[in-house]
Amino acid sequence: MTSYERDVVEVDGAEITVGRWGQGGEVVVASHGITANHLSWQRVGELVHGRSDGSVNLVALDHRGRAGSAGAPGPYGLVRHADDLCAVSETLGGSGLVVGHSMGAFVCTLAAERHPGVVDRLVLVDGGLPLPLELPPDADVEAVVQSVIGPALDRLDQRWPDEDSYVEFFTAHPAFQPPNEWSPVAEAYVRYDAVATPDGTVRSSVAKEAVLEDGGAAIVDPHSSSALERIDAPSTMLWAPRGILDGTPGLYPPESIAAAGERLAHVTTEFVEECNHYTILLGDAAAGRVADTILRSLDR
Repeated sequence: MTSYERDVVEVDGAEITVGRWGQGGEVVVASHGITANHLSWQRVGELVHGRSDGSVNLVALDHRGRAGSAGAPGPYGLVRHADDLCAVSETLGGSGLVVGHSMGAFVCTLAAERHPGVVDRLVLVDGGLPLPLELPPDADVEAVVQSVIGPALDRLDQRWPDEDSYVEFFTAHPAFQPPNEWSPVAEAYVRYDAVATPDGTVRSSVAKEAVLEDGGAAIVDPHSSSALERIDAPSTMLWAPRGILDGTPGLYPPESIAAAGERLAHVTTEFVEECNHYTILLGDAAAGRVADTILRSLDR
């Protein structure tokens, strides 16, 4: 069993919670999705450590406004998260490889642009490439974020009678219906997100203002979302055929991926079979593909 530890890293006077799978090896730092937390990386972290015979450790952050870092002050935004990511990497002796899922992939591309001495390779999981959306110049940020992530934003305003009810809410999500997997890893990720409120109910730990600020940067702001086009760090992008609600196409239609592969010489794109935007990390087989790509990027 891969060892797992949770710790706090001080960044600019703020406490950023991190989870770490393994000790004493080469460190890869990971960034999670927009309403997620570091435990979304649990299965990947276990597989990276196990398949490297303990020589590689995955460290994943809780970004500001989420889970263990919910109390870390703003401002939020992808630039702030990118700077936090690099500060954690420098503190813990990161290898130079960073990995990100969804919003976290955009965080990684900005980290490479802002801190090229800290980040020199990337693995991007269903994110990091500008989304193929046509937006009016006066687009309403909340409406646009809602159109992309849907129920993930809605749940931030909801309350449940207890933690088990919150888990049941997630098990009914389209992304986890058969033949997709619901697993102990997915349950641990959801339970970690649940926090008690003063009235005795349960809510998500995620701050809605953080999601709107981060979503505006990743989806609406053409500069923040296009760092992958301005860097030259070797990058591998893994993409899922199905999206947040398990529908097709996923966040990235195949033609968008093909065009990016032709346009960006430093980016290699790889299709991950039989998964959606959630299960590309939380499903066992897809997580194995992500773990193998991380180790290959380290020449392991």
